[in-house]
Amino acid sequence: MRTNTPYDQDTIAAIATAQGDGGVAIIRISGSKSLDIIEKIFLRNGSHSKAAEMQSHHMHHGQVVDHESNCIVDEVLCVLMKAPKSYTGEDMAEIHSHGGHLVPKKILDLLFKLDARPANPGEFTLRAYLNGKMDLAQAEAVTDVVNAQTEEGLKQAELQLEGVLSERIGQYKDNIVDILAEIEAQVDFPEEDIDPIIKDRLIKQTIQLITNINTLLNSYDEGRIIKYGVNTAIVGKPNVGKSSLLNELIRKERAIVSPQPGTTRDFIEESIDVRGIALKLTDTAGIRATEDEIENIGVELAKKKAQEAELIIAVIDASSELNNDDIGILERIKDTKAVLALNKSDIESKTAENDLESYIDKRNIVKTSAKHGTGIEELKDTIQKLLVQDRNRSEGSEIVLTEQRHKLALERSTDSLKSFLTAIERNESPEFLALDLRVALDSLGEITGEVTTEDILGRIFSKFCIGK
Repeated sequence: MRTNTPYDQDTIAAIATAQGDGGVAIIRISGSKSLDIIEKIFLRNGSHSKAAEMQSHHMHHGQVVDHESNCIVDEVLCVLMKAPKSYTGEDMAEIHSHGGHLVPKKILDLLFKLDARPANPGEFTLRAYLNGKMDLAQAEAVTDVVNAQTEEGLKQAELQLEGVLSERIGQYKDNIVDILAEIEAQVDFPEEDIDPIIKDRLIKQTIQLITNINTLLNSYDEGRIIKYGVNTAIVGKPNVGKSSLLNELIRKERAIVSPQPGTTRDFIEESIDVRGIALKLTDTAGIRATEDEIENIGVELAKKKAQEAELIIAVIDASSELNNDDIGILERIKDTKAVLALNKSDIESKTAENDLESYIDKRNIVKTSAKHGTGIEELKDTIQKLLVQDRNRSEGSEIVLTEQRHKLALERSTDSLKSFLTAIERNESPEFLALDLRVALDSLGEITGEVTTEDILGRIFSKFCIGK
């Protein structure tokens, strides 16, 4: 077990499946009293069975009974997972009961009467980490798997859960340990300078290590997008086809489409998966000068949403000449992350692309027809290329950085390695050099949890759902 970390020996219990209507509910128990509790409430073939007689990791059919009244609560399947071969590393049990609201709650209440306590958010996974069943980076990936919004997000979470990131961090740490060993070998000879050949080799090793860490750091923007998605606003003047475009992107009639300008006065939000990236789409009111008080409120809200968005899909009616409202939209997207949909491209175009290139890169201009559903796939391709510009990794097989905590720890590590390079060039004492290397090593250890605090654990596991 990891030391210097808060941990109690209580037996904990929680419903692990989403509450509400459903065919099956799973109630999890973990802790030293788990097997004793099961012996008191679980009947097989009409009688209580000793946990020692029940094979671990096998489903057993029977009934849960109230230990006080001896009344049957539900017909269930029960599986024991005896320590240390369990998710938490402790004795565990799962009761698979009928779903719904009442039955799982009645079973959970029975467990609480027998000295189990309600599990805190993420406490099962916290115990798995504390008992060495996984490191902290892998534990964080558990909730990423649960919350993944896209296939790509799920792939990245699974890679991290499998330990790919931890293995990479381990390689960096091994490199630092090798350099540190060379430095500490010089501690007994403080009056002598490090051999020039050794010094040159250590410098080259450190520079290469910093380069490798920076490669992983540079993947953070892509990783953040994969994990959290991108807030996206669809903007344009009235009646250019914004709502039709939204409907085509999400493949359903979500927004009201009308030839009457100003139909959309509030905003509509939907989420879609675009080439592995979750876009949180907001269809806004048409932006134009208006004296209508209610429409003007919608226009101001649209401007606010555009300002807050990480990506803008600007829509221009290609069948009409640009007017002041269009120019206002183009000015708004200038120097922002944006794509431009030249909509109604099925009609003779009156908008020259050359007139648009002073506002937006021509590679981010796409001809679309929301009415006929053309250009939509090209629009998605353009969005993907814009958001993930340097996709050098092999699709789905290379880890990217998705967590800000990891990013900050890696940055602290590279800062310490750069400090080490400066110090070794100045011929500082080996003790001083070793200090920088140990700080770099500890920073990497924060990612996998070898160096951690109660506050860090509290912040990480508070994000988990109860029962995980």
